[in-house]
Amino acid sequence: MEARHKSMKASGESLAFADEQLKIINKKTDFPLFGEKFKEVGEGELKTGTIEIFQINLGKMCNMVCKHCHVDAGPDRTEIMEKETLQYCLNALADSEIQKVDLTGGAPEMNPHFKWFVQEVKKLGKNVMVRSNLTILVTNKFEDYAKFMADNEVEIISSLPYYKAGFTDKQRGDGTFSKSIDAIKKLNDLGYGKENSQLILNLVYNPIGAFLPPCQEGL
Repeated sequence: MEARHKSMKASGESLAFADEQLKIINKKTDFPLFGEKFKEVGEGELKTGTIEIFQINLGKMCNMVCKHCHVDAGPDRTEIMEKETLQYCLNALADSEIQKVDLTGGAPEMNPHFKWFVQEVKKLGKNVMVRSNLTILVTNKFEDYAKFMADNEVEIISSLPYYKAGFTDKQRGDGTFSKSIDAIKKLNDLGYGKENSQLILNLVYNPIGAFLPPCQEGL
């Protein structure tokens, strides 16, 4: 599996558009719909619970173009969440008991309002979690973002497809593994992932097929 150099949208692929995706999802097949299968299993009625996490996609702009990306992010995607919309999010958070805000993308760090928004969320006493691709933290213009997140005690969830360079680079592009390790070392130096540190670093394994990852302890 090779990493793409353009997003599906830039390549003119129909699957880049939500309408086309919905056509496929809603197409009648021999497989039962979720509601039908759930009723068959007989687990009772699905009910909403308390909202614990407010996840916000800050945009599709990203410094990488990965084969597995479910939002088709990339450098050519200019869609970002505007500051006005982010303010609406802050207003909603201020009036809620939600304690964790999960920022994703694209590369959420590439939204020009990223630092401002993180600081405003922290002022509300909320915990901030950022889903980072790691390589952005060792990229020009973003090299200070790791320290910014450490200073603001941001929890980081980082994507590392595999523990070997070959598999990682095939999925996300040549040199990705090396840059990711450099970024992890940078975060370690700031206190992330260290014993007794308040700075939390999570590494997420991304399978490149229809299978689950191995056990966490082994990896």
